[in-house]
Amino acid sequence: MHNTTIAPCRRFSSLGCTTLAMIGALMLPTAAAAEPEEREPAEVYRQICSHCHASEYAVGPATITMAVPEAGREAWAEHIRGVVRNGRAAMPAFREAKISDAELDALAEALARGDFAESAEEE
Repeated sequence: MHNTTIAPCRRFSSLGCTTLAMIGALMLPTAAAAEPEEREPAEVYRQICSHCHASEYAVGPATITMAVPEAGREAWAEHIRGVVRNGRAAMPAFREAKISDAELDALAEALARGDFAESAEEE
């Protein structure tokens, strides 16, 4: 007697695994695309900081854009990270959902270098 009921189940199982693998492979780029892109420091400054720190608004101190001597940059960048995450005086705290840790690190270093000093003076 020839048993034909087992073979289709095995084939289906194999096809099922292949299908699931293909669906998973197709979803990987989608999942990766769902990750938010890291913004450049200038973009983060423009979108978040400049609303208060630009000289025309004068809500927050414009001195955050001043270049700091190289010896003090790390300390200044650390101060900026702390103020951004915890807030200070009228400045609210910004959580990681608003500014990622990587974006904040790059922003703090750019501010300490004075990368936005000229643009702040022009505004």
